[in-house]
Amino acid sequence: MNVIPVVRYMILSDDWGFDQANPRRLNVLGLLTNIDSLDDPPYPLLYPQIVVLLMLTGGRGTGEAQIVFVFQDTGQRIFGTPKQAITFGSDPLAVGGVFFRIRDCLFPFPGLYSAQFWYNDVLVEERPLLLR
Repeated sequence: MNVIPVVRYMILSDDWGFDQANPRRLNVLGLLTNIDSLDDPPYPLLYPQIVVLLMLTGGRGTGEAQIVFVFQDTGQRIFGTPKQAITFGSDPLAVGGVFFRIRDCLFPFPGLYSAQFWYNDVLVEERPLLLR
């Protein structure tokens, strides 16, 4: 049975970490919705790292997950992660976190990009990222 998980949260950030005072608490560092290039020339822009945090529920068994960044004007896939296995526990109501760390993100043009979460080759969720 190919069950697609439900995305409770999909967050783009510079990094993440656990709270030192409370290891059950997760901190998102540098929330990303827009990136303004300060380089000269501004593009192509090499962004050092993007972390995609997914909080998932409703999954069963094991599947393959991937993050892909797409330039919205053309639909071109710009970069992404290799597919990685995700294994869900026995409780489909539990919420679990999955992190994708993408280094050396090369954005060729300014404009609107989309970070897409693919699970078993099905597009499940996406978030916009505007580069100026």
